[in-house]
Amino acid sequence: MMQEEYGEIFQKICRNKSLLPAIPDTGLKILSALNHPSGNAKMFAKIIESDMGLSGFILKTSRSLRYLTRVPPKGVEQAVARMGLRETYHLSLTFLSRSVFRSSSKLIEGYIKEAYKLSTKVAVISYFLAEKTNGVAPSDAMLAGLFQDIGVPSILATLEAYPNILQNDQNRKECVDMLSPKVGAMIMKQWGFDVMVDVVKNRKNWLLDNKQTGLAELVLIARVHAAIGTPEFRECPPLFKIPAFHKLNLGELGPDNTLKTLSESKEELAEMERLLAA
Repeated sequence: MMQEEYGEIFQKICRNKSLLPAIPDTGLKILSALNHPSGNAKMFAKIIESDMGLSGFILKTSRSLRYLTRVPPKGVEQAVARMGLRETYHLSLTFLSRSVFRSSSKLIEGYIKEAYKLSTKVAVISYFLAEKTNGVAPSDAMLAGLFQDIGVPSILATLEAYPNILQNDQNRKECVDMLSPKVGAMIMKQWGFDVMVDVVKNRKNWLLDNKQTGLAELVLIARVHAAIGTPEFRECPPLFKIPAFHKLNLGELGPDNTLKTLSESKEELAEMERLLAA
């Protein structure tokens, strides 16, 4: 019976396109600048400076441990020049996509905040893990980490009409786990991020074993680490049982079955997480 309701909820989302979030407008403008033949740091800065929150985020990020130099950037243009256009675009979109994780309902807002907190952790850890692998750009990995749960807010918004599911932890989790890959894929296609479709489709697919290992596998490993200390961690398998762990060269495991490289980067991870949550 519950499965039928989940199917009904998915059909409602498919029919009501307003439930699917649009790509942030400022993000589209930055993408246009990225694809412009004369796109440069000055052009990027002009767009970013029109959004006070984004402007502050880009400046603070460029001065963080990740990009630390003896002379910190004095303005957004210098910050963009230091981080690079593509990196800045992806960091900007990661920050701007926070608007997707919002609701006017206090109850739903609480669940969405939980989802965003986890997504932020997954995004930051994915970013760091990508630096340890070949063929995956860190900024791509950060976006993939955030986008893996991009369908969750749309599902939760629809569940307002289904209190028996929304207010029951097990039913809500089951519904989100079943529908999030499908809804997330719809959003990624709508936004033009076809490269991310495999990431959202394989949300929590711990046994994923593609011939060519990439973003989806990396994000799965990041999700395990991000779930530590949350109820979700109980359903995560040990890393050595996940095929992606054996295919990605991410370093050694510590005595607690987590990656040593992340333990050594705690301060840097926490700083980037704070910047995204600010």
